[in-house]
Amino acid sequence: MSTPRWQLQFQATAWRNLAKVGFWFNSLAFPRPPNYTFVRTITTGTYRTSGPKELVSLYFYIPENSDLKRRKHPVVVNFHGGGFTIGSATDDRRWASMVLRETTAIFVSVEYRLAPEYPFPIAVEDGFEAILYLAAHSEEYGIDPQRIALSGFSAGGNMVFSVPLKLHDYFENSSEERDVPSFKIIAIISFYPLLDFRQARETKRAASKRPEKSLPAVLTNLFDASYMPDKANESSPFASPAVASDNMIRQALPPDNIGLYCCEWDMLNAEGLAFALRMEQLGKKVEYESIPEVCHGFDKAPNPMATDPKADHFYRKACVVLQRAMDTKPRKVWTVL
Repeated sequence: MSTPRWQLQFQATAWRNLAKVGFWFNSLAFPRPPNYTFVRTITTGTYRTSGPKELVSLYFYIPENSDLKRRKHPVVVNFHGGGFTIGSATDDRRWASMVLRETTAIFVSVEYRLAPEYPFPIAVEDGFEAILYLAAHSEEYGIDPQRIALSGFSAGGNMVFSVPLKLHDYFENSSEERDVPSFKIIAIISFYPLLDFRQARETKRAASKRPEKSLPAVLTNLFDASYMPDKANESSPFASPAVASDNMIRQALPPDNIGLYCCEWDMLNAEGLAFALRMEQLGKKVEYESIPEVCHGFDKAPNPMATDPKADHFYRKACVVLQRAMDTKPRKVWTVL
């Protein structure tokens, strides 16, 4: 018997509050992460979405001494983690700080709508809308729409693949007459993503190197029941990018500058490796690494005294991929906003 939606919502609210406390403690570790520069709220449904129109917020982090009116910047559009059920756009501030320090990009984190209130495919469609909004308003924000990179963690690491697949599907199959802006996705950075809903969590957990180090079933059961109430959707490429056809992957994803960073002790490590190998077989240039001896979400430790130095190391490696895609050199001056 499936869990009632009201019960899932109650559980999700409790875990969201706990996550906020955890990220507050995480923010106490030095160096302190930057605050966002400003927020813009967009209305979904401009291009295509499910259900009624809703508001989605975009959190902007602007590089130090940037002139948005005179110079166009590349942009990193980020999707946070949390099983599509918990988390917020400010969870990845430490990653934002690294991007600001190491590149010339503007960083925009998307506050996509969460399950169970908004199950699949709402999160993906919010990401879809965010990309098209930023491209359409590129002049206003000093963004170069031909240099858009995507980054994400966990559920967000799924979205950096599912959103381009959704965009590709829209342009290939939509019969709607829309004034769609021109843009180009030049890089993808994905940390410990869920890429295939079809395989049961129990199977993934049992096959992992350290099952006891995986996310507990109390969380993964909540996430999957909340986001994927209709099991038939598990086989959609917009839910499980691993399902996408070879042709979709070839056409929707950039040819190079794809960074995929998984965790050795994570139940999702195997599917990350499998997807990286498949992309390479299809001609993509992928930088894949299994980060040794770390758990899922290792970079988000709530204890400010126990931050993992591997986080900054792999953040920097990911920024090298971004620099290469953007053809920019690391910034030499940076201060906390």
